[in-house]
Amino acid sequence: MLSRLPNKICIGLLCLALAGCKVGPDYHVPQMKLPETFADAQKDKSTPAIDAAEWWKAFGDDTLSGLVDRAIKANPDLDIALTRLQQAREQEAVVLGEQLPEVEASGGGANGTGSDLARGRAAQTLISGENTEKLTHVNQIYGFDAGWELDLFGKYRREAEAAHYDTEAKTAARNNVLITIVADVVRAYTDMRSLQMQQKVLNQNIDTMKQYADVVQQRYDRGITNGLDLTLAQRQLATLKAQSAPLGAQISASQFTIAVLCGEFPENMAKELAKSGPVPRVPEKLQTGVPLDLLRNRPDIHEAERELAGATARVGVATANLFPHFSLTGGVGYQNQGFGLSPVANSFIWSLGPSVSIPLLDFGTLDAQVNIADLNTHAMLINYKQKILNAVSEVDTATSAYAAQQDRLKNLSQALEASGQAVSLASQRYDRGLTDSLNVIDAQRQQYDLEQQYVIAEQTAAEQFITLYKALGSGWEKYQSIPPIRQPQPAIIAVLRRSIEPDGKQ
Repeated sequence: MLSRLPNKICIGLLCLALAGCKVGPDYHVPQMKLPETFADAQKDKSTPAIDAAEWWKAFGDDTLSGLVDRAIKANPDLDIALTRLQQAREQEAVVLGEQLPEVEASGGGANGTGSDLARGRAAQTLISGENTEKLTHVNQIYGFDAGWELDLFGKYRREAEAAHYDTEAKTAARNNVLITIVADVVRAYTDMRSLQMQQKVLNQNIDTMKQYADVVQQRYDRGITNGLDLTLAQRQLATLKAQSAPLGAQISASQFTIAVLCGEFPENMAKELAKSGPVPRVPEKLQTGVPLDLLRNRPDIHEAERELAGATARVGVATANLFPHFSLTGGVGYQNQGFGLSPVANSFIWSLGPSVSIPLLDFGTLDAQVNIADLNTHAMLINYKQKILNAVSEVDTATSAYAAQQDRLKNLSQALEASGQAVSLASQRYDRGLTDSLNVIDAQRQQYDLEQQYVIAEQTAAEQFITLYKALGSGWEKYQSIPPIRQPQPAIIAVLRRSIEPDGKQ
């Protein structure tokens, strides 16, 4: 019975490892009560629905859609985010591998005055099987050894959980980078179009003011008007011209931003972006959905929730360190008597058995590590709830601002119509000598200001549209093609593969 006891112990430990418990808390998605609707949600169900997964196509601008596609394919930040995701997937494979037995080969030998010169020159598990019963010296030893830490309390299973949650968090982080890049490209494009329209309005006003200044010059040369009218006209013309160069620089800066977002040098895209166009128009009304949709759509919320899940699993890892650690180790090989000693002999050796390590006195170190992991989990929970609060607030703010800009555009449109009539009337009265040029210049200046305000309002409305859909967390759903990682191989195969691959190619 005593001779069979070690075998029973090994079998018992193996059964415990296969059916062991997992210490630490099990994760459950926290519940949070959300508002039923957004604060300024539009409830008109007749509003046409926008495909949230490709919301930028609501602008109806093929050039913009092409730029978004190029940015998704070539943006460096998105490539970095994908690389970090792949790293997390590789780390998940590392953690899974740590749960399985490890096998190594070792050997050594020496000559000298001792009778056991192989000791310390091979794995301890293999050396523990030495037998000098038929040998006077052991100076060579070689063989294989294996070890397996039995996961009785779920440490490695909790680590695997945490690694899997980390991978999902990195996936969400990559999606968050994607929607940020899309929003940045659309915003830079609408800024560029707005600046181009502002430049167009400015050039038209410069031309109008130049014609007016020429008329005043002719009237002054003929003695019909005075020098003040001519000076005022020339001043207004110079003031308008002074705005042209800075506006052109802003247009160039927006084009440079678009190029970098698309992973290109600005010089490579200067020609295709040089042609001006109107500011993309946005719908008057939108359907924003309900706050509950944010939990499903926003990648940053999903990332925070997965980080919370990973932190919860790591509480279990820290807790498991308080419990005993059981391992099963073994070795098999040969020991030799050689190096000139006679008789030359060798014999088969082996060892197999369990080991246990029990933490006893650590002055609270391991318990403090559990507390730290628990506090980190609490911080992650607060961060998750804060993300949701911020998300709802961002949607409410963007919805309110968008509605305000739509109202502003309507009023500015009416003001522009009235301003055009005012300029026409002032010019007619000046031509008939019923008023001075100051009234004409003032009417033209106000007309120019209103035209600029209208273009800027269109730009602001487009930016609020972009902000709203970014806040809704849309735009990543159709871009989930992630390349596979190479299946990790055992060390003996990997070393051969990497030794023959050129330049360390993965």
